[in-house]
Amino acid sequence: MKISIIEREQASIIKIESNQMLGYEAQDFHDAIHNSLEKNKKKIVIDLSNLQFISSWGIGILIHGYTTVNNKEGNFILAAVPDIVNDSLKKTKLDTVFSKYGSVDEALNA
Repeated sequence: MKISIIEREQASIIKIESNQMLGYEAQDFHDAIHNSLEKNKKKIVIDLSNLQFISSWGIGILIHGYTTVNNKEGNFILAAVPDIVNDSLKKTKLDTVFSKYGSVDEALNA
């Protein structure tokens, strides 16, 4: 999975460049989160706009990221969540756990 990171003053935007989140890419995702937290970024925005599919492992990656950021008293926010991914989150009731915004800009301004 290709990931890009954009640093802002108090936030990191982690963009999932791939169209699938399957699970084998967990280490790259976790490294991006830990690197952002080490830079004292308290808001971690995950840009999911490119995703067309997320597996149960991919959902597990998001849960682990959420837990990691919350344990450091940060905010883990999903942005630009495609309908197909949002459907998976609803089926697992995780849509009530994650903070979600329609765009990265909305998430940054929250």
